[in-house]
Amino acid sequence: MTENLIREIKRVDIRIDPAELERCFRQRLLSKNEVLLDFHSVCRHYYFVDSGALRVFFLEDGEEHTAWFAFENYFFTELESYTNGTASRYRIVATEDAELLQITKTDMEFLLSRYDWWKEFLLYTQQQIILKLTGVVRSFQTQSAEERYDALFTHPDYIQRTKQKDLSSLMGITRYSLSRLRKKRR
Repeated sequence: MTENLIREIKRVDIRIDPAELERCFRQRLLSKNEVLLDFHSVCRHYYFVDSGALRVFFLEDGEEHTAWFAFENYFFTELESYTNGTASRYRIVATEDAELLQITKTDMEFLLSRYDWWKEFLLYTQQQIILKLTGVVRSFQTQSAEERYDALFTHPDYIQRTKQKDLSSLMGITRYSLSRLRKKRR
């Protein structure tokens, strides 16, 4: 059940205890369009995407805005809700059938208190997320929509596995603008 997660952790530290992971993580299966976390509910888990894809979005003036996507081997949570125990401002939905592994806050704290390899993995994943976020901010500050679209081709999942309306929302452009960029690239 946890083979992909174990492989990801071993990229950071090989001193892993697979039995503890098996004990702490539970499998969660989602069908396409199934909601993992809804608006105003409290996020009580971290998730690892074993297979499938999820979309994280929020509403502003009744319009959906994609915050990010989670694909295979991505470890995530809705951090503000999880950390503070507050109602989420986001909805997380499976855009494909998905297999997740989830861990509760209690089990997360147990692993953190007991295993350096878990601390190192969590630190590594948080650093990677921060690097991605700073890259996104920098791209919005310094690149045109066309340059941001071209950069997505280094991440084919975004191009191949997302709806055009969700991708345009993520990029901060209209569907029409995205369609024009796609035609121009062909």
